[in-house]
Amino acid sequence: MLHSTRPTKFFFLDSKNHCTPLSRGLIMGALFCLIPLLGHTQGFVYARLQGQPLMNTAGWSLIGAAGIGDTNGDVDTFSNEMILVPPTNNNSGAVFYNQPLDLSLCTRWSARFDFRMWEGTAADGIAFCFLDIPPAGFISGGGIGIPTNGNGLKVVFDTWDNGCGANPEVQIYSGPGYNECIAGIVKVNNTNGNLSFMRSNNYHAVQVDYDSGFVSVMIDSVVWLSGVYAPANYVGYLGFTSSTGGATDRHSIRDVVIYTEGTSLLGFQSIDTTRRLPIIEAECYSDSLWVRTRGKFRCASVDSTGSDLRLYSPAGVPIPIYKVSSFCTDGRSDSLLILLATRLVQSGDHHLVVRNGLDGNPILGDCNSRIDDFDSLTIRVVNCYVYSRPVNMLNVSVTPNNQGLNLIWESPPGIDPDFFRGYRLQRNDRPEGRQWSDMAFITQLSDTLYYTEEPDPTQDSRDFRLILQVYYNPDCAPGDSIGSILLSDPIGFLADATLFDGRLSWLPYSEAWSNPRYELWMSRPDAGPDSQRVATTTDTFLDFSKPRQLGRFRLHVHTINDQDGRYARSNYLEFSVDELELEVYNVVTPNGDGVNDAFYIRYIEAYPQARVRLFNRWGQSVYDRVAYANDYQPADLEAGSYVYVIEIPGKTPLQGILRVQR
Repeated sequence: MLHSTRPTKFFFLDSKNHCTPLSRGLIMGALFCLIPLLGHTQGFVYARLQGQPLMNTAGWSLIGAAGIGDTNGDVDTFSNEMILVPPTNNNSGAVFYNQPLDLSLCTRWSARFDFRMWEGTAADGIAFCFLDIPPAGFISGGGIGIPTNGNGLKVVFDTWDNGCGANPEVQIYSGPGYNECIAGIVKVNNTNGNLSFMRSNNYHAVQVDYDSGFVSVMIDSVVWLSGVYAPANYVGYLGFTSSTGGATDRHSIRDVVIYTEGTSLLGFQSIDTTRRLPIIEAECYSDSLWVRTRGKFRCASVDSTGSDLRLYSPAGVPIPIYKVSSFCTDGRSDSLLILLATRLVQSGDHHLVVRNGLDGNPILGDCNSRIDDFDSLTIRVVNCYVYSRPVNMLNVSVTPNNQGLNLIWESPPGIDPDFFRGYRLQRNDRPEGRQWSDMAFITQLSDTLYYTEEPDPTQDSRDFRLILQVYYNPDCAPGDSIGSILLSDPIGFLADATLFDGRLSWLPYSEAWSNPRYELWMSRPDAGPDSQRVATTTDTFLDFSKPRQLGRFRLHVHTINDQDGRYARSNYLEFSVDELELEVYNVVTPNGDGVNDAFYIRYIEAYPQARVRLFNRWGQSVYDRVAYANDYQPADLEAGSYVYVIEIPGKTPLQGILRVQR
């Protein structure tokens, strides 16, 4: 039994913009107000019957006289209207959507369309129906084209009076069959001429709302029937029927859109309902995501390989999805478990985007609802460990064997050891360029010292830097690089036995510490590396004289950081001082004027085992010394001539005359 539990009310807009109820007799000529019917926004589009310039009928069954065409009810000449029946006698036509709708699940739906009935003598009318069988067996005439065995809901716009009230009428009936006088029908008729507009050359906009069995009908923004209880909790088909009998009219519809809601799929759940787009949070380092939906989806519409979904990092980089599963009851679920091929390692907003999967569809729910292609869910990943501070090289020092380098770098300050992955040690050779190449990977956080052998550190300076790698983070930027100190002999005097003096130069070490102070050290190869400090300077060059000693020598530059004691050595340059020919100055004037006061033998210091002796004219020895140092001033000798004898082991003694003058 169909009955109304919500009274029908009509409203007009008063001078204060308030909606005021009208009696049914005062409706005509009043300005009607549009009132909310269902209290919800439009849901998902279940079906459309639209199109420009040609109506698209895909998914719809056209029955009887129904076909697309054009009427005089609009200004265009396009075939964008569905003509249900032409203005001829005893015709019927229908159009129904092929996809069934389960009203036990789709408890709320809304149909929007325009209708026109004109060009004849006021034939039967148009019905918007929900039938429990596919439309077949239509009749003509007073039945509005509704099949006699069609059980379901009928919303009828009836223009022909069969003796049950003044027509046109708006009617709602739920049950088998139809006629305008059937028991249980709810209607509003044209007693006061208020519905005469329904039959005209113009199109009229209709909205039919269904909410858990309650039906409301609105024409041109005026509510004519509201809250009529006409339940239909079964599977059926939505569509339109129409007919003519002894009278005629051209009956047409256009711009049909049917929305569904109820327990349908409404998108993703969100932790912030104030946002336009849904959002959830996920912990960093997760390799899976739990995603909940608003309403249930059909499990069969979700591809387990993840082809329905795409996940993107904050930078837009795809994150591979390994598998998607859901826990289903009766083939429905409201949660997805998304397994990722990699962990989420970056804080920030990731985006889960729905795409048409391998089946050609996105994620589908009941009532033709869906999470559509390119709909997205923001996944805010939180609590990721972030470390991006570069690690700087502290020191590069050549080893005393001139065959390797000791490298020292800083320990990353404040790093969580659990996330330390390693040091990428890189090098290049200056001054050829900045083409860095990996030379070692160190996996212990405490290892900040590295030894590397170099074939010949005397040829080029090596430049080194570090790249810190932290788990689940991009590589840190390279730290400050340092090159080894390269000591060089620009003019080659060290290798020239005829040259004793020249200039040494070296590359600065200001990359390691500011205002370095350099020390030049000389040693013998068989002695310690820092045997003799030759000079100290802040310049990067120094004038140097070879020692007046026979043998092989090594030179290197040494610099110390006064703040923390770090030091660095350059490469080592080796040179030899070979046999020297002594040159004796044979006149001495020991008068204390600083000129020729001492007996001087050039290069005698190169022969520390040499023995120098002086004899007077009677052959008596007056001076005898080993390791002579050019320091004898013969103040005790009388003026005259003396014989000198210089004896060097393994060599022929050198002798001559020394004159002492006063």
